[in-house]
Amino acid sequence: MVEVPIERLVDSWPEGFLRAVAEETDAAFAQAFRVATDTVDFPERKHQLGHLRHALTERALRSAATAAGLSTHVPDTVPKGSCYSVVEKNGIFLIRSNVLSHCGMPRPTRFRERWARLNEWMSPTQIDLFEPTFDPPRDMVCAMLVITAAKHGDPTVPAFVGIGVPSACLSTWLALEPLEKLIARYHTTATPKAAEPPLKDRATPKLKRRGG
Repeated sequence: MVEVPIERLVDSWPEGFLRAVAEETDAAFAQAFRVATDTVDFPERKHQLGHLRHALTERALRSAATAAGLSTHVPDTVPKGSCYSVVEKNGIFLIRSNVLSHCGMPRPTRFRERWARLNEWMSPTQIDLFEPTFDPPRDMVCAMLVITAAKHGDPTVPAFVGIGVPSACLSTWLALEPLEKLIARYHTTATPKAAEPPLKDRATPKLKRRGG
């Protein structure tokens, strides 16, 4: 399996973008709970809270991206009926996973399946000897913003916010890191390699006899 280019994500996105995503997502959860509590009766509140979290975390992602100067698009789903946010820079495409109570794979909607196929080069399939070989392009990556809500925890804050790189078939995460770990990568420096001691000259000079 090809190593997942987490470092490439960090190199492409400014640190401020990830910090803004964390702050905006926290604010979205707090606002969703406040609006649901103030406007919806208890029997319908849980269902409505999920819708509000979806809408407000989408807005949070776009707001953080715009503040960081990243390209943002809002295409329609196919078939039409909804829309979703896409943040892009240097061939790194970031979309949002649906809010779950765990860090497992998101619902395999058609648009997520289409974007996840960008990662085929990181999990290549076995070559069919009877078909022409295909080398997936390695200049694009699909990443997903992963947000979870605790079933029995504080409903005003997310339980987890991180970035995942899904497999091309959306069966597993090739990589999944919380935002705080990704942000820490901006401040880590590689340990300098110790200089190797110079090799001693072990050659022994010998005098050559005249006339030899």
